[in-house]
Amino acid sequence: MTAEVALYSPGLKRMKRHNGRIDLYWVADEKLVAKSYPTKTVRIPSDMPPEGIAARCQILQQEMLEWAGGLVPSKNSAVPGTLEWVCRAFETDADSPYHDRRQATRVFYSKYIRTLVDTAGHMHLADILGRDVRRWHKDWSASTGERSAYACIQTLRRVVSYGCELRNADAIELAAVLERTEFPMPRKRKHRPTFEQIVALRRAAHAADRPSIALAVALQFELGLRQKDVIGEWVRPTPAQRSAIAGAIADGVWVWQWGLTWNHINAEHLLEKPTSKSNGQEVAAHDLRLHPEILSELPPRGVGPVVIDERSKLPWKATHFSHTFRKIARAAGWPGDLWNMDSRAGAVSEDFEAGADATDVMRTATHTQMSTTMIYNRGGVVQSSRVAELRAARRKGREQC
Repeated sequence: MTAEVALYSPGLKRMKRHNGRIDLYWVADEKLVAKSYPTKTVRIPSDMPPEGIAARCQILQQEMLEWAGGLVPSKNSAVPGTLEWVCRAFETDADSPYHDRRQATRVFYSKYIRTLVDTAGHMHLADILGRDVRRWHKDWSASTGERSAYACIQTLRRVVSYGCELRNADAIELAAVLERTEFPMPRKRKHRPTFEQIVALRRAAHAADRPSIALAVALQFELGLRQKDVIGEWVRPTPAQRSAIAGAIADGVWVWQWGLTWNHINAEHLLEKPTSKSNGQEVAAHDLRLHPEILSELPPRGVGPVVIDERSKLPWKATHFSHTFRKIARAAGWPGDLWNMDSRAGAVSEDFEAGADATDVMRTATHTQMSTTMIYNRGGVVQSSRVAELRAARRKGREQC
């Protein structure tokens, strides 16, 4: 993570008092507050380090966006032909592909749609030039980082593509412009935790009386599982969808899904978990008897979710898990730019460093393409050193001939 991204603090406001003291607040989007978002402001301790302030603001912002993701706009009231119009059409049209995506994906789309609308929602599609989009990209990169800027560009392409489905002539023309306008890809992440860092984090989790965090991290690092496949996710179904769901774990209007349950682990400790990324088409299969690090963290066999928030006695909410994880990671000595999502890359990298066959690594990670597996392989020095040793051994054998 770059420094500018680490310090990105959405919603942060500074208020200077008469005595010169500066108080910090996170302030919710006034448009969402008008739609009954319950948390208007949150006081941020001014003595927190900049990284902590940024992390707290990002968590509060994400909680707000998750709430907003459950809202269904009643209609598209934007001026026809404008960027806001095509954005709202993408979100509100009953036949839009937006509604076929999972809630987390819809929240992702809506987050960057808000940025597009705030930036140039008033502009007509016919007036948008490639150089305008380049300028927006530079501004977004400076304010929110290159990854968010690229996500804005991809979202713009997505909503304009929907405008093409509507046979809007200006959208069709703009789509052709965007196809010929190139933007730099975000730099690939190079960070991955080592086994020693994972052990340190697990110890810190137990010291904080959060054994569920230790278990979640062990499952991710040892098996290469995604966070969502371990702790699950909370979604907000429509009333009609909710009435069709029987026996689900619920918390008000929210329903839990995709997490690891005891039904996925049999009496012989064989784990078979359909993965969320593949919509259940791929299954992560592991013999936990070969993973003592997991067995040492696994609680006595029960029913329902395996990883439970010790305080609420319910599965973790993603934002709360992220906030708690970061506090524990900081106590364990993890640098601020090492994320929980990097645990999966740590698993793949250690597989390759141990000399595992590439095809086996790909299958263990439930990838369908080797190119995807290699993105997670971040053990360059160890692996290049092993190649160098093999080459040196080969040369030595030839010298003796």
